[in-house]
Amino acid sequence: MNRFRSFNQFALMLLVGWLGVISPLFAQRPTAAPDTIRQSLPQLEQLFLDRNFQLLAQRYQIDIADAAITQAGLRPNPNLWFQGNLYNPNTGKFLQYGPPSQADKDAGNYNSGYYAVQLQQVILLAGKRSKLIALAESNKSLARLAFKDLMRILHYQLYTTYTNLYFDLQGLRLFEDELARQQRLVESYRIALRTGGVAPYEVTRLEVAVRDLQANSANYRTQIADEQATLRVLLRQSAPTFILPTELPALRTSLPPVATAIDSALTNRPDVSLSQEQINNAERSLALEKARRTPDLTTGILFEKYGNAYNNFTGLQLAMDLPVRNRNQGAIRSAETTLKSVTGGLENQQTIVQSDVLNAFDKLNTFYDQLNTRPDGYLDRIQNISVEATKAYNARTIGLLDYLDKIRTYQQAQLNNITLLNNLYNTQQLLNFTTNTRFF
Repeated sequence: MNRFRSFNQFALMLLVGWLGVISPLFAQRPTAAPDTIRQSLPQLEQLFLDRNFQLLAQRYQIDIADAAITQAGLRPNPNLWFQGNLYNPNTGKFLQYGPPSQADKDAGNYNSGYYAVQLQQVILLAGKRSKLIALAESNKSLARLAFKDLMRILHYQLYTTYTNLYFDLQGLRLFEDELARQQRLVESYRIALRTGGVAPYEVTRLEVAVRDLQANSANYRTQIADEQATLRVLLRQSAPTFILPTELPALRTSLPPVATAIDSALTNRPDVSLSQEQINNAERSLALEKARRTPDLTTGILFEKYGNAYNNFTGLQLAMDLPVRNRNQGAIRSAETTLKSVTGGLENQQTIVQSDVLNAFDKLNTFYDQLNTRPDGYLDRIQNISVEATKAYNARTIGLLDYLDKIRTYQQAQLNNITLLNNLYNTQQLLNFTTNTRFF
């Protein structure tokens, strides 16, 4: 019996050794699919600026606001009015506009050619036209700032998605490597199980570990699919291509002074400028509503043939509404309330900006501490834990529980490193986002 068991262990050693020789062949990954596009972050950013639908649509809002400035500067059109004789019952004629005939004169009809022409022009008073232009210019500034803020938000989404994709692919690669190694080990132990060289529970426990690795790989694949979908929308890319990130910028571990970051945020963030411009816009809107208390003046000239005090009457016309009941009180009160509302919004937005910057600093300092307190040579020491553990388990120098514990330790150590780097890059981009400044 001992001889048979020794033979089984010897056969198991040969099988594992043979699998170790051919394992590089199994570990080779297929070449990238034809629809895979390798993109660096600068390349992706240029595609984003050229193609993103939301940016293009917001640019049109600026053009619309610019057209509104042109419209606000246009003066009211003059009004031309004509009135003439359709049917003259005295003469029995239609559209009689010429001078009276001798027969009409003999009959006493001297006004048979009656008509009147009136030309009127509305004149805007109280500087309404200039105030309309000023309000339209403020609306254009709001549209431009909204475009800048949208670009800031979408840039951050692009950077973080690219970074998450980069590190999620590393996490997937880690689990795929471990999955390939574990599957080879399970296959070898299934063969050994038939000869009685290993216990059934060992194979079952290894199969459970394989299923865990498959579940982790599936989770990463779904995350990568979501990130690919986000990039396709950001780049307006309908083709079924896979965007493969190539590299990230070198990691920098120095922070700017907090005061500098806050000053940069208050100066450069479009949402702060947007709040300030909203106050300006409300002030201009209030000035326009107050100007509308003053009625506009309508001037005109009237020429009337045969219909007034004498035959060829030319009159001057002036008309204005009397501001007795309607002095635009409701619109003025509404504009005053809007001004009070947006004035308080600026202070609140400045508080939010400062809080955002401090939050990004706190997160960065946490991750920097985690990075800087790592022992020397830590990454080198964790690289071979999985391979050495597999060798030791095959040689029966460690048991199953010890082996699985070492495998979990290796996976967790690698994942912690990937997650830390991902958090560092994303939090650096968060600081850039909250300050609208390229510190990293």
